[in-house]
Amino acid sequence: TEAELLAFEWKYLIQLPQGYRAFLKTIGNGGAGPYYGLEELESGIFETLDDKDPKYTIDPSVEFPHTEMWNMDKYDHEKEETDEEKEMIYFDRKWMSGVLRISNFGCGVSVNIVVKGKEYGNIWIDDRGNDGGIYPDPYFDRTERTDFLTWYELWLDRSLSKATEKENIKRDA
Repeated sequence: TEAELLAFEWKYLIQLPQGYRAFLKTIGNGGAGPYYGLEELESGIFETLDDKDPKYTIDPSVEFPHTEMWNMDKYDHEKEETDEEKEMIYFDRKWMSGVLRISNFGCGVSVNIVVKGKEYGNIWIDDRGNDGGIYPDPYFDRTERTDFLTWYELWLDRSLSKATEKENIKRDA
């Protein structure tokens, strides 16, 4: 409801991107969607969608720090770190501030919508679990930035196309 969305926005000091907000209000909170489906809004603050431990959350009210792909090899080190220190830096939650996690891709990869910062409204991937870094969503063969409704519609179009193709194969057999 509008009241629930406003309460969430106030609690986390954010404003949900218009398309995502409209989807939540009109279609639903979580459910069918790309990869392992859409997460419920309340799950969006967890560091990992595989283990929703309240001790481990990201802060959506702090600006998202990226405007281009980021990975540890591009990170400027001021000193020599041990492997353990490098891992702590790499997985620091500050790198994913300003987002809500919206979908679990699997294998430690999450799909996120930026709710604070220059990339506001765009979909970004967190693939640090596979050493892939953090980058704008390239899926569905897109090279330009993707907002929530475009991302979701691309998934719907692909899903419908595959379903139609399967139906045609069955009919022709």
